[in-house]
Amino acid sequence: MGKNALIFGASLPGAMIATIIASVVAVLLLAGFVLYMWINQEKSAMIAREVQNITNQIGAGIVDFIAGGDGYITYASKGFYTLLGYSMTEIHEEFKNGFFNLLEDKYAEFMRTVEAGPDVSINEEMKINTKWGSKWVLVTGNAVQRKKIYTMSVVLVDITNEKLLNEQLIVEEERYKLVTELSNDVIFNYSIADDVISVSDNFISFFGDSTSFADFNRNKRWEKDFVYEEDREKFAELFRILTVKGDKVDEQVRLKDKKNVYIWCRIIAMPVRNQNGEAREIVGKIINIDLHKRELARLETKAMRDPLTGAYNKEYTKLLIERYMRENAESNGMLFIVDIDKFKQVNDTYGHIMGDNIIVEVVKQITKSFRSNDIIGRIGGDEFAVFVCNVKKKEDQIKQALKLHEVLRSPAVIGDKVIPKSASIGVAMFPDHGSSYERLVECADKALYAVKGNGRDNFIIYDESFERVKHGED
Repeated sequence: MGKNALIFGASLPGAMIATIIASVVAVLLLAGFVLYMWINQEKSAMIAREVQNITNQIGAGIVDFIAGGDGYITYASKGFYTLLGYSMTEIHEEFKNGFFNLLEDKYAEFMRTVEAGPDVSINEEMKINTKWGSKWVLVTGNAVQRKKIYTMSVVLVDITNEKLLNEQLIVEEERYKLVTELSNDVIFNYSIADDVISVSDNFISFFGDSTSFADFNRNKRWEKDFVYEEDREKFAELFRILTVKGDKVDEQVRLKDKKNVYIWCRIIAMPVRNQNGEAREIVGKIINIDLHKRELARLETKAMRDPLTGAYNKEYTKLLIERYMRENAESNGMLFIVDIDKFKQVNDTYGHIMGDNIIVEVVKQITKSFRSNDIIGRIGGDEFAVFVCNVKKKEDQIKQALKLHEVLRSPAVIGDKVIPKSASIGVAMFPDHGSSYERLVECADKALYAVKGNGRDNFIIYDESFERVKHGED
């Protein structure tokens, strides 16, 4: 058999053998190329899936749109719809599938000026409208050519929390600026052995007519009215830290000035040690920060309060409720979304000034009816959010809802006018109906719509049957 094979091989022409070898090599190369393309395609698909997962996890979305017009959306990732809270159908119906229609006006106008083309990119912070209100997003991307047409392909990243933190940093910077501008430091020295405290001459212009105080520790002078009653224990502790522990202190307390008014002061002090490491005296300074404290309180109020009613504004309401849920994961609460019934008719009948007065009156009524640790916010023109903390029993939950409903049914007395009013209330429970602010608002909104659909002037607690009705399951 081997011999026949040799004879047969030997009888083949050399050109034919070369052709066979070349064909085999070509087939192998083709197979290798196909394998290479298949592997790379799998890698590309895997990378695409990974990008999708990452964007979904970090509160981001990908969207492609045509430059010009309304920015018609040609593709959007799941993360994009999750970020906005709208479904694809809602984007088509409510916003005509236009990316620019989702942006606040000035950002939409800017985007309409962008012309897609080679080397065109974008990296801007913008405000976009979501189902729960506007959010700050970072829009980053560039033009992409597909079938001779350029579109913009961008990634949207939610930076709302970062923006809020940045605003808080601005308040802090203002605080330190005010400290620098307004403080007039009083220097003091305390001799531990002699129990005598001596202060610089400018102490007199702020606090009294003496620059030396004997028996400071033995007579416990902080228990006198020089230190504000609620701060005396804190003052005694900082004195103990200085003299017993020998550590530096930096504390804020209220001290009585020459006009018998308690003002906020910052005390910074540290022990001075001898060559043996023993604390022999204390040196420090008293900084008058009262004006800066008041200004800081004003800035903080401006940043977190609705200017008309004094209730928390929309952004801070969300921040406080999220903080409660994060820090009290094992507890519970109730979210009420309140909408004044037929408020447009009130404005049309009595005027917008009277309408504003009614809104102010509503907030006063709600505030009087709930505890100081409950969260009351104005989240829209005539829409309010009330979050009641730690309500465990079902009967207590019903009582809270009934109480709020009755409060909002009572007429508003404005001057010599008595104006009847009512409100529709949607209720969602934490954590039963959701453990995120967005989900709770969504459930409360559905309950609110149910109230409006049943004649208004009532409250309804969210139920999962709302979801089944929505999807045609009932």
